[in-house]
Amino acid sequence: MIEITRVARHMSSDEVKMKMQMTAGFHKMQKWLVIYNALIDPRPVSEIAKHTGLSEFSVHKILSEYNQSGPTSLEPYETVVARKWSEEAMYA
Repeated sequence: MIEITRVARHMSSDEVKMKMQMTAGFHKMQKWLVIYNALIDPRPVSEIAKHTGLSEFSVHKILSEYNQSGPTSLEPYETVVARKWSEEAMYA
């Protein structure tokens, strides 16, 4: 039996599509493409990997991290830390 990919609905497909359009950098956009594919056309990881040009391991990792942590899992660590720092500074 082939397992169909599941993705948490942290964002709508339209929100993910907008994020893809606003993202600079091929590798970052590729991660959003994995999420978008899993949202609009759930299918096995192997098919999403072929469509996005990533390994099955990478697709699995991206989906797992997104399902657990949401959209921030797709942002670089430095961006997340900088945002948290600036939010804390605003309320200090």
